[in-house]
Amino acid sequence: MTDFDTGIGDLAERLVTATRTGDHDYVADVLAKLAADDPRTRASALLRDLVDTGAGMIRARTREDNDALYTFDVTTEHDEPVHVDIVPPAPRAALRALAASLNRDAVDRDIHAVLATRGTPDEVVTVLVQCLLWTLELRDTRTPAVRLNCF
Repeated sequence: MTDFDTGIGDLAERLVTATRTGDHDYVADVLAKLAADDPRTRASALLRDLVDTGAGMIRARTREDNDALYTFDVTTEHDEPVHVDIVPPAPRAALRALAASLNRDAVDRDIHAVLATRGTPDEVVTVLVQCLLWTLELRDTRTPAVRLNCF
């Protein structure tokens, strides 16, 4: 059985663990294979799983309010505002997929997951790494205020 014979949730957890433990060769190999697939159905599914996991961790830190609408402020490392349209397309789509997941909008999440994974193989690997890092950041911090890094 290979990693591609398992469910996306299991694969996502293996990738998160491998990223945390520094098994970068494994992570790079799996992500390169996902990015090389055409269509990128599994890459998109992995991104959806990662943003859903992140959304669940964010919601767990906040008071449950069914009428809440989650949004993001995009800033530089110096807390200067950044217009979201200058963020590269794949990370911007991943951030929008995360917002859609937070707001329980599966259709919008799916659309943005596909958009985030339709670039070049290098862009797909980069956005999946970004989502893996967001998952690690959210697991490692427990503060109510969420600050996600983007590279």
